[in-house]
Amino acid sequence: MRPHRILSICVVAAFVATSAVVFAVDIPIPARSHKIKQDRSGGYVAALAKLAARPASKISPFPVPSPGGSADPTIHGASLRFCKLADASAWSMIALPSGNWRGLGFPAGSKGYKYKGAGTLADPCTSVIIRGQIIKAKCKGPGAFDAPAPYSLPVGDAGAGFELIVGPDRYCAESSAETIARIKKNSGVKGVFSATRAKAPAICPNLDPTPTPSPTPPYGSTSKAFVADRATLLR
Repeated sequence: MRPHRILSICVVAAFVATSAVVFAVDIPIPARSHKIKQDRSGGYVAALAKLAARPASKISPFPVPSPGGSADPTIHGASLRFCKLADASAWSMIALPSGNWRGLGFPAGSKGYKYKGAGTLADPCTSVIIRGQIIKAKCKGPGAFDAPAPYSLPVGDAGAGFELIVGPDRYCAESSAETIARIKKNSGVKGVFSATRAKAPAICPNLDPTPTPSPTPPYGSTSKAFVADRATLLR
């Protein structure tokens, strides 16, 4: 089990179906560069995951959380994950606690936010930046993504995905044929995926699997149904 991971899936026991997490604002972003690297000598565990996104036009910057607002990461923290879009797996998320964020500009946060982590198993993301002209993330080591499974390489036709959740808002990127990404490397043997110049996806995809319907009474009791909060489902 990886510490400081959040299993991003709403669990409803003994219920027919579970709806996906709904975000206040979805913000699709174009991935200028997207790289996944596995440790070949270490059984293809995660080694490096990084992504950089810039707006399609400088006059249309990315929305940035307002200082003191519901999405301010210095107050509420954030979380992110790298995943494969074809695989319906419970992709675990990396927690980015509020204490590691600082606001940029004056007043703090007026020019964006920066996260600085340790690059350890518990805190694998060394740097995350949210600014109007760039969104960037770099995570390293075995905790950077779910490898060797379910994040195995090569990446399939559906492509590679990225998600950054800040308060009620979600930034998402996709490197695939659908977003016209230029796939530079995609090798299971070498353990590397690299893509550039992807366009923003049309919508942010649901990265969590569709839950299997639970048995109806007498095998299950709807009176015992519950919903587990995202922040409490720690691995």
